[in-house]
Amino acid sequence: MKNKIFIFLIILTSCSTEKKNLIIEGKINGIKNSKIYLSSVEEGKIIDSVNIIDGKFTLKTYMDATKEMSMILDDKNSENKFYFISEPAHILFTSSKDKFVYNGKIENSNLYSDYKKLNNQINQFDEKDIEMLAEQIEISINGDQNKYDYINEQRLKLNQKKILFIVNYAMSNASNPLSAYISYKYRENINKKYLEKIYENLSDKVKDSFYGGKLSSIF
Repeated sequence: MKNKIFIFLIILTSCSTEKKNLIIEGKINGIKNSKIYLSSVEEGKIIDSVNIIDGKFTLKTYMDATKEMSMILDDKNSENKFYFISEPAHILFTSSKDKFVYNGKIENSNLYSDYKKLNNQINQFDEKDIEMLAEQIEISINGDQNKYDYINEQRLKLNQKKILFIVNYAMSNASNPLSAYISYKYRENINKKYLEKIYENLSDKVKDSFYGGKLSSIF
């Protein structure tokens, strides 16, 4: 009985002292006291939270895979979320209270740098689509059906270009975990045969990653 208790205490101690391999040191200008939450997007759960004191905070957790995360300001149900792809690292985060998401910046993470570049390129397609949508709405009010249909056709072509860009990125970056992530994120818009080709082309390491596993589960 004593041996069982001893083993249980060892396991309990091991779990409680699990090494935190993701450390986020943050500074948010304009905040004196508040709270910030670290959430795993795919799992939809809060994995750490701390008080922000004089604009500074430190979030810590253990990561066993590269995942999409978010930092949520003030309240865990808030829409004020800064999204990022994270990996085991000691990263620095800076932002401001009024423009928490827009001014958010991460340093000391090569993967996040790649993620930001990729997101910026995809956002260019999305911003153009929003412009065309606004024009389409205005035309619908004026009742010009031919022009409305033309813009709708252009929007469909724009979306096809975006998906083609994503497929080409994934096929050209087989050893980058972002390829599995972005393919899984847009899985509903990518033809299944292309998803299979993307997965087959991935490096073994990326296939074994969190999003590699998610991607393989589709087939």
